[in-house]
Amino acid sequence: MIADRTLHSYSNGTLNELELDGYCDFGFPNGHVAFEFSKLAATLPRVSSSKLDLRSSRLDEVIRAFAKVFDGREIDMAKLLKACRAHLELMRSGGAALCLVAKDLENNLHKAETLFKKSPKECKTLESLLKLERKSDIHNGNILQESSAAMGLLWIRRSLAFQSHLYESLIPSDGQHPKDAAYEAYNEHLSQYHGWMLRKIFPASFSQMPHRAVFLSKFGEVEIEELDYEQESKIMKKLRALTGTLEPLLTAWKDKFV
Repeated sequence: MIADRTLHSYSNGTLNELELDGYCDFGFPNGHVAFEFSKLAATLPRVSSSKLDLRSSRLDEVIRAFAKVFDGREIDMAKLLKACRAHLELMRSGGAALCLVAKDLENNLHKAETLFKKSPKECKTLESLLKLERKSDIHNGNILQESSAAMGLLWIRRSLAFQSHLYESLIPSDGQHPKDAAYEAYNEHLSQYHGWMLRKIFPASFSQMPHRAVFLSKFGEVEIEELDYEQESKIMKKLRALTGTLEPLLTAWKDKFV
């Protein structure tokens, strides 16, 4: 279980910075404050819509979704599956280089969703879902059945760890090329669990990894020509928030399988 100190430290870190920049779910305040704000806004000069960041991007949605999954004690299955679906769309937006990883995530997500949809009340948390499936004797002792929800969730966690590693590599402007970062992330999080064939196929797909700027423009949903210092800083802040959100979740998730 994640220490309270770690969770408290995170709650006062990158996600709060993101919320203050308007990427949280709070919206405008109610009542008198909202009225005063509307009067003030009416006096301000109009700004071109191209200069405003009013959209909720896929990356924003993924950050918000994963932030709701883990409360420091339990992993909420409904929220986890929803967050993984949102993340799947983000991966697809990354282009051909992430297609294989995205397809693998989708297949494993289907395994977890199948059991959850059958028994949503009994599968409220990750731990309760794993216990319910274990009672069904679907597994061969400690060997997980290939089509089981547990197997799907195991691979989803590994996939998210790989993806988080890749996102972290995009944050520094002088970091690795995404292709090299993907190889590194693959060797750390996936390679040891793949058979001979997959160890050939997955790394081969990384040759299609574009430059860092291309990834940032795709995840930020801006044209690469518009990717100036300000836009880049916003996207980097969001990626920090996402990796900071995933870290305690993935640690707790791994503990549930021990």
